[in-house]
Amino acid sequence: MNTVIILSYLLIFGGIVIWCLLLPSGKKVPHSIVEGITTFGGAFLLASCFINLVPHMYASGFYTPDTHIKLGMAVLIGFIIQMLLEWLTSGVEHGHNHCQECHDDDATEDHHSEHQQHHFHPITGLLVGLSIHAFLEGMPLVDSDGQLHQSLLYGIVLHNIPLALVLITLFIHNGFSTAKSFALLSLFAIMTPLGSLCNLLLLPPNETLQSFIMGIVVGILLHVSVSILFDRETNNKWLKLLLIVAAFAAAYFTPGCPEIYPG
Repeated sequence: MNTVIILSYLLIFGGIVIWCLLLPSGKKVPHSIVEGITTFGGAFLLASCFINLVPHMYASGFYTPDTHIKLGMAVLIGFIIQMLLEWLTSGVEHGHNHCQECHDDDATEDHHSEHQQHHFHPITGLLVGLSIHAFLEGMPLVDSDGQLHQSLLYGIVLHNIPLALVLITLFIHNGFSTAKSFALLSLFAIMTPLGSLCNLLLLPPNETLQSFIMGIVVGILLHVSVSILFDRETNNKWLKLLLIVAAFAAAYFTPGCPEIYPG
């Protein structure tokens, strides 16, 4: 495994867990900054899908006669997978938290006690859902020939910043210690590199299989990016438009898909 891939894994991991050190004692990052990073990251993911990831997915063709698979179906499967995951994550992938049970201060002590007796803690479900999401999106990060998808890497790093902020805020709000928060955030951070390693080491380098995996991830990222860009209102529409255009330009100039865009 070459140095670039290892550094990429460290970038993903470090880009998440560093927030555990930057947000002590419940300190919050200004909402406008989080909103800007989330919008830019969502737009970058959307553009990367169409500019780099989809062309790579279809590099071997739209249909494989030997397996009778229409590769576009993988995108729809990924879209459905992300819909199912959001039952657990409550939309944290969009950069904000909709999980009322995770931070509802008005809930009574008796209700909280009853909830703990009969259900797992909502943050547990949230972490499980996010971990599956991170694992899947990391699988096609590196091709079987060692080619790193830079657009996917940068999109994941940008996407993980608001995710990490939401998670660490929830941990602090629920009274988790710094050590426990760091451990849980590290568990989430390791899932994307783990997904990539599992694909490289355990799955066969079959072109159809790898294209199908990429298609599933494209479906997941399309769902997330569209939700980020259109599932929220903003007071400054011109700034949002500027961030989106800047993200599209950044994705366009990010190297990717050498099969389609040879250097």
